[in-house]
Amino acid sequence: MWMAGDPDFRILFEQSPDVLVVLLPDAPRFTMVAATDARLAATHTTRAGTIGKGLFEVFPDNPEEAGATGANNLRASLERVLATRTADTMAVQKYDIRGPDGTFETKHWSPKNLPVLSPSGEVLYILHRVEDVTDLVRASELGEELRDRNRDMEREVIARSRELHQANRQLRETNVKLGELDVAKTAFFSNISHEFRTPLTLMLGPLEDALADQQEPLGPRLRTSLGLVHDNALRLLKLVNALLDFSRIEAGRMTARFAPLDLGRVTAEGAGMFQSATDKAGMSLVVDCPPSSEPAFVDRDMWEKIVTNLVSNAFKFTLAGTISVRCREEGSAFVVEVADTGVGIPESELPYVFDRFHRVPGATSRTHEGTGIGLALVRELVGLHGGEVSVTSEVGVGTTFRVELPKGHAHLAPEAVSLTPMTAEGRSDAMAARDAEAQRWLAPTSERLPVVAPPVDAAAETPRARILVVDDNADLRTYIAGILSPKYDVRTANDGRAALDTLPSWRPDMVISDVMMPVLDGFGLLRELRADPSTASLPVILLSARAGEEAAVEGLDAGSDDYLVKPFSARELLARVRTHLELEKTRRAWAADLERANRELEAFSYSVSHDLRAPLRAVDGFAHALVEDYADVLDAAGKDCVERIRKGASRMGELIESLLELSRITMAPLRAESVLLSELATSVVEELRRAHPGRTVDVGVEAGLATRGDRRLLNVVLVNLIGNAWKFTSKVAVARIDFGRLVTSEPTFFVRDNGAGFDPTYAQRLFAPFQRLHDANEFEGTGVGLATVQRAISRHGGRIWAESAAGKGATFLFTLPDRRGASS
Repeated sequence: MWMAGDPDFRILFEQSPDVLVVLLPDAPRFTMVAATDARLAATHTTRAGTIGKGLFEVFPDNPEEAGATGANNLRASLERVLATRTADTMAVQKYDIRGPDGTFETKHWSPKNLPVLSPSGEVLYILHRVEDVTDLVRASELGEELRDRNRDMEREVIARSRELHQANRQLRETNVKLGELDVAKTAFFSNISHEFRTPLTLMLGPLEDALADQQEPLGPRLRTSLGLVHDNALRLLKLVNALLDFSRIEAGRMTARFAPLDLGRVTAEGAGMFQSATDKAGMSLVVDCPPSSEPAFVDRDMWEKIVTNLVSNAFKFTLAGTISVRCREEGSAFVVEVADTGVGIPESELPYVFDRFHRVPGATSRTHEGTGIGLALVRELVGLHGGEVSVTSEVGVGTTFRVELPKGHAHLAPEAVSLTPMTAEGRSDAMAARDAEAQRWLAPTSERLPVVAPPVDAAAETPRARILVVDDNADLRTYIAGILSPKYDVRTANDGRAALDTLPSWRPDMVISDVMMPVLDGFGLLRELRADPSTASLPVILLSARAGEEAAVEGLDAGSDDYLVKPFSARELLARVRTHLELEKTRRAWAADLERANRELEAFSYSVSHDLRAPLRAVDGFAHALVEDYADVLDAAGKDCVERIRKGASRMGELIESLLELSRITMAPLRAESVLLSELATSVVEELRRAHPGRTVDVGVEAGLATRGDRRLLNVVLVNLIGNAWKFTSKVAVARIDFGRLVTSEPTFFVRDNGAGFDPTYAQRLFAPFQRLHDANEFEGTGVGLATVQRAISRHGGRIWAESAAGKGATFLFTLPDRRGASS
């Protein structure tokens, strides 16, 4: 062989950088007779382990890869070389090679097999040449993966772009519709406000003439009534004008006339209109507005609205302390600040202060009245002047509104500017209306009206019914009180909290309350009244400007006895008041009769129960003696009959004991003391476990539950409620009972089980004596337990109710007002 020649050629071959191996054409073995160092390194082999051995003996397929084809493809290529005696270039092959540690590593090769022919054309050797392309293949696979990802991302981007395009199109259409609605709304406000102005003009004209007429002066009562009408017509006109101003601004039709005036003087004059109101409120009004160094170009009517809105807002939300109005110049701007020591605004609400119709939830104020557009109008009017308005505030410390106006008139439209100075004297209607409004807010929190005595021949011997009128509008309080005072003893309060403060010293027979009020609204007042046992049944009529069936249902659902929509007539108010007072009188009489009948019945039950106990003991004793003394005489039927007699006597005894317990609860005086309810409940559960050792019930008792009340009666409550739950979970595979307290303003406790439950339509029957909702043979009981519980809870000033669904368990809930001291 040619390799046996000059050794220099062998060294030259072996050190070639190509990956080469020389094979004999002895198919199918293909013995390896020479290899380059590069081949040995690439295949982790040695010459001793390679030369003289068959190619596929040293380089088999990876046995761990079932689908490997590298060896078969190489064998086929070598056989083609033998058959054709020409070179054969193979496609890139995956042909794993055994590593130094004996495991196979993934390899990709680019092989070429070349024949070495004799002069006669016979194949002497086959030169097997390969190139390791593993890294290239991996890079290609990674690139393909990246290309797939790119294609996926492109498809995702295209899909999201389409979705975004669709969303933008819908958003544009929605914005167009909103714009159309906004225009329609603005037009509606403008039109309806104009329509209001005509009848208001026709009302105010004759009213002012009548009030000013000296030739035919009005009587005191008529003058007071017409004055009330005149003041509220002016207020309505102010509200209409505010809506008109706002609609004009939104429609771009607000025309301004900017003329030079002394900003300090006109601001001081506007703020000074509130001096009387702040003095009456016991507050300080500090106005620090020196004359300006140069005139400011403003529209005077608009500026008056800005000043009066800001000062009025400060007065509304400041119940004590100081309101400060300061004017100064900072560089090229006029600055006006209105600061107060009022309730302040939460930081989360500051971004929305200038939004239309926005009210800060729960803010304490002098009144709940207002359109909700005052500050929004300020921002728009300041904007028309080319200025800016901002606010800073801290809850409980106060609020400061800051208005900045540029000096000069270069920032204003030339056609809207007049160089003729404006006078700063005079008091506009806007200022007068704001002053009158502030004065109305200063009515006392509660007051007693003078009693208008009825005619002597109609004087009643019984005391006049007492009615508490609650409304934050002083005029409406006066109006309603004027209607009611000829027949009833009337007192008034300007919010729910003031009404509650009146109750300890003056207990009314009825409350008439507005819904929307500051401090505590009508619904809040109603909740407080219903939560107090002493006022729980007090008739309450709610007043509201919200018309419609939904508003009325909301008021009645809240617990009111009636719901009256403003405006209402005097006759309607009187009729409803009279009806509910008569109903309450009748209810009280029925309640008294029922209580008296109950006491008589309970006394009778107590007496009868005592009388029945002796013969029952005799029946049980004789039955027991009969079994003991004549056991050898009685047959099985006789013994069964005697046992039934004993069981009947036992059930009758239990019923008598229940009736006696019910009577004792009703008749015995209460002894109020601190009671650890959790301990009582735990004791009840332990007693039940001792009495029923064969039952497994998962019971949860919330720790730390306590109240004040009669320990004996509260133990009766828990014995019955937990015992009831124990009984009605007896047929449940995994029984569960819980005793705990709800997180509510009123102390509310519950006993919940996952037992038999009941049809909720019968919930009201549960607490009457001898009521059963289940088969007596399935669940034994006297039928008096829940009636006893209801009586015990009622004696504590609480109430009890139940929630359930058949087969889904039951929850009994009861309230226990904190009782201080004993009560009979």
